[in-house]
Amino acid sequence: MGNTEVKRKAIPKKIRKKVYEKYNGNCAYCGCEMEISEMQVDHVESLYWYGGTDDISNYMPACRACNFYKSTFPLEEFRENLKTIPERLEKEFIYRLSKKYGIVQVTDKPVQFYFETVN
Repeated sequence: MGNTEVKRKAIPKKIRKKVYEKYNGNCAYCGCEMEISEMQVDHVESLYWYGGTDDISNYMPACRACNFYKSTFPLEEFRENLKTIPERLEKEFIYRLSKKYGIVQVTDKPVQFYFETVN
C-alpha cells in the first residue's frame, strides 16, 4: 500500500520571512503578535484536500492554535467551526458557572479574521 500523505517540502527562510511580514508579525486569523520562530505557515487552501498550491499566495502566517484548529478546512468552514465553540462549551459545568458569575460572556460578535480587517 502506498503512502497517501502529502510530502511537504521545507519552506525556505526568505519565503517564511515574507509570509511573516504579510501581517507585520501577526497571526492572519486571530491577530495575535508572534515571533517568526513561533509562526506556522498555513496553507489557506489545503494541498491534499483542496488542491492548494505550495506558493506564497496560498500561505498565511498563523499562530500554533489557529493553525491547529483550522487544520485543512477552507476559510468559511474554519469560521463556522469557530462559531460553534460557545455551544460546545455549554456542555462544560465550569463554563456554565463562569457565565453565571459574569466571568465569561458570550457575544453575538461575528467571526472576523485579522487579515480581513487590515489592508
